[in-house]
Formats: sequence, structure tokens, C-alpha cells
Amino acid sequence: MTDTTTIHTSAIHASTHEDARSLATRWDAQQTGYIRHRADRFDTIARVVTTIAAGTPEPRILDLAGGTGSLAIEVLSHLPHARAVVADKDPALLAIAADLGSADARLQTAEVDLAHNDWARHPLIAGVPFDAVVSSTALHWLQPATLVDVYRVLPDVLRPGGILLNGDHLAYSERQESVLARIAREDDDAMQRETFAGGVDTWDEWWQAVADSGRYADALARRDAVWGADLHQAPPKVTLGFHLEALRSAGFVETGTVWQYLDDYVLYGITGSPALT
Repeated sequence: MTDTTTIHTSAIHASTHEDARSLATRWDAQQTGYIRHRADRFDTIARVVTTIAAGTPEPRILDLAGGTGSLAIEVLSHLPHARAVVADKDPALLAIAADLGSADARLQTAEVDLAHNDWARHPLIAGVPFDAVVSSTALHWLQPATLVDVYRVLPDVLRPGGILLNGDHLAYSERQESVLARIAREDDDAMQRETFAGGVDTWDEWWQAVADSGRYADALARRDAVWGADLHQAPPKVTLGFHLEALRSAGFVETGTVWQYLDDYVLYGITGSPALT
């Protein structure tokens, strides 16, 4: 005799995952409109993590301010024996990541606010150190002082020889790098025209799709409360040099960049011994 309850429950889970997968795919397409070589950035991060984690039976990856978990999922595609924690402040993005994780035991989510000093005490983050902390197009939302504080915490979150990889858009200085600032700005504008003229969601359209899904209504309501005015107020921009000096001051023994396209970078910091083991 067929267990109709089990079949119905399985169908609900499958539908939930499919809704989340559809929104995540649309998120990736939308983000690519703002970041021309986003896939190359992700691939570079994943490949470096794979090398750092070589020989580790079950690497631990922390996707910091990871949103829907796109970067964590990319890393897991290169490291199928790894486990990843997607940590974020945004309840709606994290709810989508959690739905994706419901079909993949390797992916977990942690709701944390990086502006609070105790974020690293979350049960999924504290304890066994991570082999790599990754982030993409996210940490620029932090106030500069908060960014410095986060960087100071990370050496305790990572194992010796572990790595931070942060991909972000770090704008050229309009005063000191005016020519490259203009070129990068024109390149961004061209990419957005090409992308969004082809039917890809804009930022606002994607969020409307989340609202239209109905599943994430509670998370969207919490999102406004969690973010408050910060949701609409961009923090001051900081330079690549600011990031690298903050990492050195935090105790990272090796810092630099592993990838760059105009003012889009992947920067890194290695803890403990710089030698790969």
C-alpha cells in the first residue's frame, strides 16, 4: 500500500527546493549583470580553496555574508567531500540558502550579524576551525570599523595555514585614479545595459520575485526589521590597500590578490605558516 502522506511530503520538499533553486539561479544571473566576470571570480576562489584543502578529509568552508549560498555551492562543486556554512544577516537570502541546503547535507546556514562582536560564537562557526573563509560582493556593506573587527576575528576562525578569499568591487579613486575609474564605470554601465536588456531581473525585480513566491513572506518582513535604515544607506567606500593593511594588522602572515579585472578583485589572507601543507 502506498504511503500517500510520504509522497505528499516529498512533493512539498521537492517543490520548495525547486522554488529556491529557481530564485537562486535568477539571483546569479542578476548579480552577473553587476559583475562582468563573476563566474571567473567564483572559479578562482574555488580552485584556490581546493589547493589549500588538499589532503584534508572533510574541509570546512565558511561563506561569510554568503546570501543564497552561491559561492559556497561553487566551492562544494570543486570539493565534494567538504562541508560549508553560509553565514548571513539577511533572513530572506538565508531562507533561500536553507531551502537549498535541505537537499544537500553538506550545506548549512547560520544567521549572524557581523556588526555584533559575538558572531563567531554561533554554534556552527565556533569550535573546529575552518580551512577557508570565502566571501563575494558582500563585505563592502560593512562599515570600515566593522570590517576591521571582522578581519581581526578571522584568524581565530581559521586553522593555521587557512585562507580568507574575499571577492569584491573596490572602486578606483576618482581623485587619484580618474582614468581607470572612468573606464571601470563605463564598463559596468555597458555590462548592465547588455544584461538587463536581455530579460534578466534587475535588483528590484528579483526581490519582487521573492515576494511573489509567497514562501518567504515572513523572512521578508523580518528583513526590514533586521536591516533597518542600513538597508538603504551604503557605507563609505574603502580601498584595496585598506583591506590588505587591515588583514596584516589582524595577524594574517601573507596577503595580496589572486585575481583582478579592473576594480574587481579577489584578495586573500593566510593565517599561521604561509607554507601550504
